[in-house]
Amino acid sequence: MRRGVVVKVGGSLLEWEELPERLDAYLKSRRKELIFLIAGGGRAVDLIRDLDHRHGLGDERAHALALYALDLSAHILASLVSGLEVVESPDLIAKICAEGRIPVLATRRFVNADDGSAFEPLPHNWSVTSDSIAARMATLIGAKELVLLKSAPLPEGADRVEAARLGLVDAVFPAVSRRLELVTYLNLREPGAIARLL
Repeated sequence: MRRGVVVKVGGSLLEWEELPERLDAYLKSRRKELIFLIAGGGRAVDLIRDLDHRHGLGDERAHALALYALDLSAHILASLVSGLEVVESPDLIAKICAEGRIPVLATRRFVNADDGSAFEPLPHNWSVTSDSIAARMATLIGAKELVLLKSAPLPEGADRVEAARLGLVDAVFPAVSRRLELVTYLNLREPGAIARLL
């Protein structure tokens, strides 16, 4: 498979009325590239976080439930934009792309399998979000770019460490993304916004 582009769609964007139109336009602007998507958790993961806070689910149980919530987000995203199809294994990405559709990875199985990979496993706690999951996937497949589609602007001159400090990416993202040469950040809600290097 030629080197592709991993596009992470922030979970907060799932509730935005303009997401289907804006995401479709973004994907069309990059139609000559091999693209696949990872959906952020949004309110589905926020619910697990709240339940963990209230009931003390513990890191392992909360982590497992959050991964199920991410799979739900993948299915929601695929239902919002035509031409998207959920896949549960990275091995199916090339097939879906060859058929003219854009894959959305349901990340639960990937993250569970990644625990046994050559890389240090992602922490099973709230320091990890779909940002780091997308960075890990981009690293493992040798993606030429990781794009983070977000709901908030990136301050001028902010790097990955500063973005983590500001809460724009998760705490472990700078370490997980260190092997990625090209990470771009785009505030999808801002009309005419230009992707910025991160």
